[in-house]
Amino acid sequence: MNKFPKAATQIAAATAAVALLAACSATPEGPTGQSTPSGDLASLVDASAKTPIKDVKASLGDPAGSADTKLCYITRTLSNEFWGFERDGFEAEAKKLGVKYQTFDVTDESSITEQLDKAKSAANQGCSALLASPISATGLDTVFTDALAKKMPVVILNDAKGNVPGSIYVGPDALTIGETAADYIATKLPDGGKVAMIEGDPGSSNALNRGEGFKKGLAKHANLQLVASQTAKWDQTRAQEIATAMLTANPDIKAFYSQNDGMAFGVAAAIAAKNLTGKVLLVGTDGIPQAKKEIQAGNMTATVSEQPVAEGASGVDAALWLLAGKKVPGWVDVPAFIIDSKNVGEYPTGMP
Repeated sequence: MNKFPKAATQIAAATAAVALLAACSATPEGPTGQSTPSGDLASLVDASAKTPIKDVKASLGDPAGSADTKLCYITRTLSNEFWGFERDGFEAEAKKLGVKYQTFDVTDESSITEQLDKAKSAANQGCSALLASPISATGLDTVFTDALAKKMPVVILNDAKGNVPGSIYVGPDALTIGETAADYIATKLPDGGKVAMIEGDPGSSNALNRGEGFKKGLAKHANLQLVASQTAKWDQTRAQEIATAMLTANPDIKAFYSQNDGMAFGVAAAIAAKNLTGKVLLVGTDGIPQAKKEIQAGNMTATVSEQPVAEGASGVDAALWLLAGKKVPGWVDVPAFIIDSKNVGEYPTGMP
């Protein structure tokens, strides 16, 4: 992004021992001092369960770390501020619990092949567990399948909830995020009106689900009409151009929903250029720090904020619980919530 940062994992835990890396290389028994889940990892994952993180922690307690454990996180581009917060949560929790850790990032949001290469590399660098935020919903499935076969639990952080048996998803419900945005707009437009949506990359699970959720939410409010919806592929400049064209074609648009905050900044610029700031609602997604500043300045109405730091930390916890042989729900829910002018002052820095 030019002016503002953009705001959008899976873990596999294996047992290993590689002296060169002071970590572990996969063995059936596991290295000295490191727990190894017995039996099929899938038996430790309740695939049908979706449980709030606070309830999971209350049930399983604090996880135990070990210096013989190495957790690896394959993330997306760190030029997107959101993934930096996700990484921060992962690394801080791993450090607190005394386990080794390593982060693997990619160049940009479209680097699917690069991310797959990084995941393959991580799986061969003595990682006890793989955490990942896949760019494509199925792009890392081969790596996850191989890892699980070696008793390396797999946890997906935030985006592409997978279907590989034995994997865990830690993050919010993207469908609910989109629906929350629609419901919020409905409360601000009791008389209804025309709305538009700026979509993320069509290959992204988050983009698809947020869009589906938003449309589902609008369907509950007959007086809201979706008149335009187009992908800007998470790009701020492209979002500004698209929003400008939408406002030109439909000058009576009352609200925009942007599937991330980075694109929302472009939409805000388009709204400002039409002298409509404060007259057209603008709801973003993610809750990155700059979005909160824009809400305080009156340039954005709200954002559906996620909790990437909590997600990253919870991914570490889930990996360690599995390595200890504890049963974990297939979906550890870290819910998103609305931030607007009423509560933005409660979140002055960073992200939850």
